[in-house]
Amino acid sequence: MDLRNPFSMVDNMMMGMRSRMDDMHRNFENLSTDSNTHSFSSSSISTYSKVGNEPPKVFQAHSQTRRAPGGVCETQRTLKDSESGLEKMSMGHHIQDRGHVVEKKRNHKTGEREFNQDFQNMDESEAQDFDNEWQKEVSKFQPVAPLAQLEGSKPRNRTVHRAAIAAPDDAR
Repeated sequence: MDLRNPFSMVDNMMMGMRSRMDDMHRNFENLSTDSNTHSFSSSSISTYSKVGNEPPKVFQAHSQTRRAPGGVCETQRTLKDSESGLEKMSMGHHIQDRGHVVEKKRNHKTGEREFNQDFQNMDESEAQDFDNEWQKEVSKFQPVAPLAQLEGSKPRNRTVHRAAIAAPDDAR
């Protein structure tokens, strides 16, 4: 470090910070490919424009990805474009390199509808077995009790739990 240059300390500090930020971004990139972690990613965009007496133009797109250990992944994508009339929705379930993606399209202007299924690294005949396997894998990460029970919304019989280590006799 050059002590004669008053900016050298700030330059060194900024270079160190930039290096740490680069490391952090690399770690996030690695996280999305690590099959032993939980992660959630979501991205949305929405635009609106209106000119004069014309109907408004609205464009919306949303993408969401959830990952769980074991290479389990769920993807959701939606798109809505009022100018073209197109509405699209897709849902994908993946385990490692296998996947089943269902896509629906509808055009409000033309009335056209489309339904597609994409099978990745498997045959269509394996779809039901894959969906069952995916449900089984996902169920490992879902709470056992329904949310209503966790929140205690319904009164139920409660058991008194005794401490495993009893208090001294004189404290009772």
